[in-house]
Amino acid sequence: MAEETKKYLYLVTHGTETPERSASPFFLATTAALMDHESTMVFTITATSLLKKGVAENLYIKDTGESSTLKFFIDQAREAGVRLFVCAPSLDLNNCTVEDLIEVDGVVGGTALNEMAADADVVMTF
Repeated sequence: MAEETKKYLYLVTHGTETPERSASPFFLATTAALMDHESTMVFTITATSLLKKGVAENLYIKDTGESSTLKFFIDQAREAGVRLFVCAPSLDLNNCTVEDLIEVDGVVGGTALNEMAADADVVMTF
């Protein structure tokens, strides 16, 4: 019997101020996608700062080389099919626009985020 596809939602709230916390949500979202589950990440509060162009290449999770930059984890997630969304109010909070960000799959407001959470089988927050 084939296993049912589940919907995983990762709500990320921590940004560049805590680089040691930034890789885990990407790692877990990638894992879910590689398990053939629908995997979506939503960035809000200061987490939107992680998606600013140029940040991921220079944000080190641990100072051990290229594989420890946030870009490494973002690239893995994108290759696995993880979808990235940003919360609309957090753009203003982080003094940026969508054009300041790496490619995302969309911008969501409170209603859409609540619907995504209600529709998900698993919701994880970071």
